Amino acid sequence: MSDVNSNIESSAANKNASSTLVFVIIIVVVISVFGYLFLQGEEQELKPVVKEEVIAEPEVIVPVKTETISEPVQIEQPVEVEPEIIKPVLPDLDVSDDFIVVKATEISWRKELLDLIITDDLVRRIVVFTDNFSRGEMAYSHLPLKPLTGKFSVKPSAIETDDSYQFNESNFTRYEDYIELLHSFEPEALANNFIEIKPLFEQAFSELGYPDQTFEQVLHLAIDRILDFPVPAEQPALVQPSVVYKYQNPELEELAAADKFLLRLGKENLLQLKAIALALENQLSLQSMQ
Repeated sequence: MSDVNSNIESSAANKNASSTLVFVIIIVVVISVFGYLFLQGEEQELKPVVKEEVIAEPEVIVPVKTETISEPVQIEQPVEVEPEIIKPVLPDLDVSDDFIVVKATEISWRKELLDLIITDDLVRRIVVFTDNFSRGEMAYSHLPLKPLTGKFSVKPSAIETDDSYQFNESNFTRYEDYIELLHSFEPEALANNFIEIKPLFEQAFSELGYPDQTFEQVLHLAIDRILDFPVPAEQPALVQPSVVYKYQNPELEELAAADKFLLRLGKENLLQLKAIALALENQLSLQSMQ
């Protein structure tokens, strides 16, 4: 009997526990539903009502790709403007000595030798001397350089056995300062200065009365005479039939006065003069091509 009662009580207890569990589940679900609804209503009250406007989307125009042939762009080339050549203002020929001396001083690196130049009517002296020299003559009265110092001297010939002579070595040393003076002018600078002051030389040359020639042409003839003159292999023999010495070789005696002058320079001085003349000739030729 007691066992039956115990089973009944146990069964009732289990039933009550099950009922309690079901009740708790129902309460949780109801609270959850009400809580969700409550929150939804609160959000709808706080969220402003916005009237939806229908905004028309802009029409998108898709550009149609067309092939275009671009013409080559022509770039204008800069126009080359030749620099203006400023011609120097030259003095009058009659008062040009100081101007020429200044030019010579500027381009010479042996200024102590410039005293050898005769500065009296210098342009005309150069023109007259050069013109005569180009024709084989020596215009000693128009020398642009001061006369040689020392005396002319000879010695008995070491080659010939008869009464012949040859130049003494001291004669050649008298020309050395003049050769050094010419060496002191750099050929390019000398040619440039000649081109600059050429109108003065041409004016002086026109006074000589040669309408078919220019001084520049005469200058080239004078230079060619120096370059074409042969260098003697040995000193020429001299004879003295009277007061004046003459060359023993008749061909040498018949040479033009300008050629005899070149022969008196001596071999070494003549070689140096030829080198100076050649350098000047080359520079003048370059100037004429510009």
